Amino acid sequence: MPPQQLRRVLGREYGAGWERRFAAFDVEPLAAASIGQVHRATATDGRELALKIQYPGVARSIASDVDNVATLLRLLDLLPVEIDVAGLAREAKRQLMQEADYLSEAAFLEHYAGLVADEPMLLVPRVHHDLTTTRVMAMDFVEAEPLEALAAAPRARRNAIGSVLERLLFRELFEFRVMQTDPNFANYQYQPATGRLVLLDFGATRRFEADFVADYARISRAVIDGNRDAIAREALRIGYLAADDGPDRVAAVVDMCLLVCEPLRHAGRYDFGASDLPLRARNLGLELAVRRRLLRAPPPSTLFLHRKLVGSFLLLARIDAQVDARALILPFLPKSSS
Repeated sequence: MPPQQLRRVLGREYGAGWERRFAAFDVEPLAAASIGQVHRATATDGRELALKIQYPGVARSIASDVDNVATLLRLLDLLPVEIDVAGLAREAKRQLMQEADYLSEAAFLEHYAGLVADEPMLLVPRVHHDLTTTRVMAMDFVEAEPLEALAAAPRARRNAIGSVLERLLFRELFEFRVMQTDPNFANYQYQPATGRLVLLDFGATRRFEADFVADYARISRAVIDGNRDAIAREALRIGYLAADDGPDRVAAVVDMCLLVCEPLRHAGRYDFGASDLPLRARNLGLELAVRRRLLRAPPPSTLFLHRKLVGSFLLLARIDAQVDARALILPFLPKSSS
């Protein structure tokens, strides 16, 4: 936003004379993303703040923008597999409207901070409610570096951070049933002096029902056991398969589950940085979905969970971590898939 527009937004959110709330305000943003930008400020009482300020009109445009994209996809016939476009559009609107409500995000941030309070290597900034509105969120300003700073860290440090991230993923799904579903690299920062990860941006936080979580615990156990019958049974329960699917489609779905869960099936530390799993999964997906028409799209309810699962793999690959994912997930799973 140009400075003049930025001032108009702050005037609308804080009222006339908003400048008197701050001893200092940097009009140059620290960061910018799809729906807002972040500015550093100092409150009159000395609090060092990061203010996330939403672009004007974002919330009003979400429904029409999603509908336009869905219409374009249908018209251009760009979708190679059976996809519930209307269901995906509803899910996208729901999630994006939540992301555009900074009061909702502030509540999730505080709730999440309580959930991870027992993780000394994680830091979640505090919310400052006196300066938070639906379109502006005020948080602690935290000194940290981009995640890429871990590239210079020793192998042991990268592995430790990777293990914390992977354990957090499993706790989010199986223990908290509350997940931050946007694993964008910019949402994680690193403090070299303390060795801690700073977790940012909780707009895309999602709650999961107990039955949904139980389904994923059972299919994860079946994958680790290599139990194809149990994988097929749970895939049907989740919606990856339909009751009338033939044996070829069942086999295709089971094969894909076994492949993409390779880190869970691997004994010992899995080398995320050296893995070519994303390429192999892409190639198998194209073969099964496009050429052989044996895969249907996952149900819309899984959309943001899948984004987190894929993004978490890429996050660990980005920091070149070696992590024993199997050992980290087993405490959350049933003892057997039989």
